[in-house]
Amino acid sequence: MEDIAPLSQSQHNSSGHNQSSSWMRHVRRVGLLTFLSRILGLIRDMGMAATFGNGPLLDAFTLAFRIPNMSRRLFGEGALTTAFLPRYAETLEEDQSKAEQLASAVLFILVVTLSLVTLLGYGLICTLYLTNLLGESSRELLVMAGALLPYVLLICVTAQLCAMLNAQGYFSIPATVPILLNLIWILAIWFITPCYTDPQTQVYIVIGAILLGGGMQLLLPAMHLFLQGFRIHWKTRDQLREARKVFRHMLPIVFGLSITQVNSICDGTLAWWFALPEQGSWITPGSASALYYGQRMYQFPLGIFGIALGTVLFARLALHVKTNQMESVRQDVQFGLRFVLIIGLPASAGMMLLAYPIAETLLQRGQFDAFDTQQTTQTIIAYGTAIWSYLGITLLQRVFYAIGDVRTPLRIGLATVSLNLVLNFPLMIWLGGRGLAYATAIAAVVQFIYLWAVLKRHIPISFSATNLGIVGKLILSTLCMSLAIWLLLQVLPDPELKRWQAVQLLFLISVAVIVYGLSLKILQVEELGEILGFKKNQTISNSQEDLDSNPENP
Repeated sequence: MEDIAPLSQSQHNSSGHNQSSSWMRHVRRVGLLTFLSRILGLIRDMGMAATFGNGPLLDAFTLAFRIPNMSRRLFGEGALTTAFLPRYAETLEEDQSKAEQLASAVLFILVVTLSLVTLLGYGLICTLYLTNLLGESSRELLVMAGALLPYVLLICVTAQLCAMLNAQGYFSIPATVPILLNLIWILAIWFITPCYTDPQTQVYIVIGAILLGGGMQLLLPAMHLFLQGFRIHWKTRDQLREARKVFRHMLPIVFGLSITQVNSICDGTLAWWFALPEQGSWITPGSASALYYGQRMYQFPLGIFGIALGTVLFARLALHVKTNQMESVRQDVQFGLRFVLIIGLPASAGMMLLAYPIAETLLQRGQFDAFDTQQTTQTIIAYGTAIWSYLGITLLQRVFYAIGDVRTPLRIGLATVSLNLVLNFPLMIWLGGRGLAYATAIAAVVQFIYLWAVLKRHIPISFSATNLGIVGKLILSTLCMSLAIWLLLQVLPDPELKRWQAVQLLFLISVAVIVYGLSLKILQVEELGEILGFKKNQTISNSQEDLDSNPENP
């Protein structure tokens, strides 16, 4: 697959316009591939919902899958790339052979560490299973978790290979990797599981597909690197010290980036535990599955734009910090914040308004009934309130890591986990399963505001009247879009056939995009066109003019 030229020092020496245009091309390309992956993910979720519905079996599977899924998000989309990329890129510019030795050393430590962690995981699972400490209902969960443990090793090694490609400026192959898993999963859930009637057999077919997909995901970047000339160097004693530095640097990043995932695991575990009969069924069974699907829905826009922005922006920020171009860093951050608001505000509003049509159209079929749809709708609304803050957290954490501050996101993240846990119990008692989702959303908003307030001490970001005016225009455009969706929902009939539900949902989404785009056009907000590539990117240069004209800036 052809990719855009790698980010390099020559790019740095080019004009600011060419740099920003190249940056946005990377973001759009990664976003497009991620969009395809998310579409396939929706198809796979539709198959899972139709096959299993919300219930104890899917509750157990979704909870068991959260651990390898969290590993994918942390290593594949965050910590490893964040810690490894700058050091590998710097070494690559100096000496390709030393860069290969560093990568080999990191790979060696990663494989050994994860192998030990996997063995410890199996030991813990066997202990819990044999002693029955968690009760009879937990046995199925433990077996599924054990079956999925090898995927952790596969996806984390894949992540390191993808980080190497990102460091070289090749973003398309890493963005294609998740597509392979979704394709294999879809084939299994739509074409193989219908051949069996036993739900337990069906769920283990899905687990087998996940493991096969993990192997295929590892093979793709490995082949690409091999064709690029990369070879494993085992004589890496000197580079082992450098590799250990990477991992020491990575640990606080792992904890910082894992906050949202930790909150999600806490939500899912509480929903699963308190729905068990032996715990008195405090909340409705199926709440853990509803939370999973709610997260999947809000992660659709977050995955498309957040991953693309975080992946490409971090490479750009790391380059500017390395060359001590702090003014360029400030411009990148301001443009990134505009990006977050332009995408995040309408995504939050649209997700909340269209929660029921989305759940009904995509999930309600087979074993997934009307009650499951209502249950999932509530969690989609809860998570949807904070999409803009999830995007903002992705951006601001990468900025801290790019400037070498790994402790601040960790410190703020730990406070966020504590806040989420404090809010979980009263909101769960008050609202049921959806209360757990609201707790996570509130914690995310607090985390974003806290990160932004602290970042201003490192990078003097002050919004001029022009920037504040743009924020006001974005809010007004989002309100216009929301009003249009709400009016259409009042007058449109409720279609009974699935195909007409899908047509109506696509119509509503299209109207929302058109109204939002026209509102921005009328209000003369040009950034959306720049993000989509319809016009040349002037945002960063405009931000520079605003900064220069602002007397509050030093």
